[in-house]
Amino acid sequence: MNIKEVTKMLGVEKLYEFQEDVLDQLLDGNDAICIAPTGKGKSLIFQILPLLLEKLVVVIEPHLALELDQVGKLEQKGIAAAYINSLVTVSEREKILCAIEEGTLRLLYITPEMLQNKNICHILRANPPGAVVIDEAHCVVKQGIGFRESYLEIDAVIGTMNPRPVVAAFTATATKTTAKGIMSQLHLNCPYVHRESITRTNIRVSVVEVGHGLGGKKQKAVIEKRKRELICKQINKVKNGKIIIYCNTIKRVEELCKYLKKKDYRAEFYHGQCDRKQERLTGFITGKFKIMVATNAFGLGVDIPDIRLIIHHSPLMGLDDYVQEIGRAGRDGKKSKALLLWHEYDFTINRNLVRKEFLRLTRRELEEKLEPIQALEDYVKNYQ
Repeated sequence: MNIKEVTKMLGVEKLYEFQEDVLDQLLDGNDAICIAPTGKGKSLIFQILPLLLEKLVVVIEPHLALELDQVGKLEQKGIAAAYINSLVTVSEREKILCAIEEGTLRLLYITPEMLQNKNICHILRANPPGAVVIDEAHCVVKQGIGFRESYLEIDAVIGTMNPRPVVAAFTATATKTTAKGIMSQLHLNCPYVHRESITRTNIRVSVVEVGHGLGGKKQKAVIEKRKRELICKQINKVKNGKIIIYCNTIKRVEELCKYLKKKDYRAEFYHGQCDRKQERLTGFITGKFKIMVATNAFGLGVDIPDIRLIIHHSPLMGLDDYVQEIGRAGRDGKKSKALLLWHEYDFTINRNLVRKEFLRLTRRELEEKLEPIQALEDYVKNYQ
């Protein structure tokens, strides 16, 4: 297939210049890292790539929600795409592996953990893909020892494939240090680097301190009440479109969702440990639920155009993550809002979560994990 046939198949009128540039590099066999804002069309690059190569492309995603969303849309367009995860039955997995052997599958979406599966490693060694794409590539640096260690093994698995496929890393935001970490961890070969401004002019950003002067632990009920009042006030302003509310713990997610349902809001929750992930995602996309209350397990790369409001009930794990999450809003280019609510104690909670998850890190490694939290705290305290 040529580029005109592929873009027509995907329903795309014209590519951005940066999309063409990155595609040209990958088609020429060069590794690449692409840093561009959410909604700019990064995923379109690696959806086009296998159709032009006429080979399988493996896409590594951090969460099931990403796989479910993207594969569903590709299948509707007649593109041979699949995911392998815990939701896939044994018989379905066998069909997918057979399609890889037969050379009929074009896109395979998997998590870094699933990439370690012996059967999948074997099939990919025997049938090397044309390219391996790491989507949300900042996760390669953010995760690691003590938490999602499979990110550290991606390069080793790729190294078993002969010939070595082209490797591409995509992310919406990465500091120069993060970008260097991605290139180093994945051992990219003299990669082509494309960086776009992360500015999204259609998103109005607000930061509000809640409960200034109140003790976080002792007066958390008062702080929570004030946050919920502000959240409901903002929800009521959104007449059309969807809303995502991020919380930094599973407990907060479920409690806030329960509260909103009691207030007769059409709300659902999503986190890494919840059941019925596909049902929850579909319900939100179709409008059955107007509000999704979630941890950062929801949202990376999920292409929902009419999200009008992103609320952070509390700060998450870092400034890079925050930029990623507010980028969920206004993907259709229409005006949208992002509101971050914070109290000093929220950052204490996040630091404690990091220390608990990364018990095996050295002091220096732990300090590196805590840096993004400090960067976000500096941002909100200096916000004007």
